[in-house]
Amino acid sequence: IWQYIHLENIEIVPLYFAAPRPTVIRDGLLLMVDDDRFPLNGEEPVTRSVRFRTLGCYPLTGAVESTADTLPQIIQEMLLTTTSERQGRAIDHDQAASMEKKKQEGYF
Repeated sequence: IWQYIHLENIEIVPLYFAAPRPTVIRDGLLLMVDDDRFPLNGEEPVTRSVRFRTLGCYPLTGAVESTADTLPQIIQEMLLTTTSERQGRAIDHDQAASMEKKKQEGYF
């Protein structure tokens, strides 16, 4: 998909590109701080170079640390990664309702 997007010069949402963003780590997810709902008491935002591999309901989608700020860099990163693009989705951390599990079982 990323190669097609690159070849066709399709514009994508800036959140897919790495950029310095304020983040907190919560329940194993790297969450972007972008409004008054963050951070919670005791959380200290840290600026990290992050991007989103998938976009979902806020604030249930975690970012990944990355320096990929161009489509060719995203393509290279995707070719080298060994984790699912959905690794940042909070719904996939619940074994009973895991969308990744459903995918593996042929639901999709």
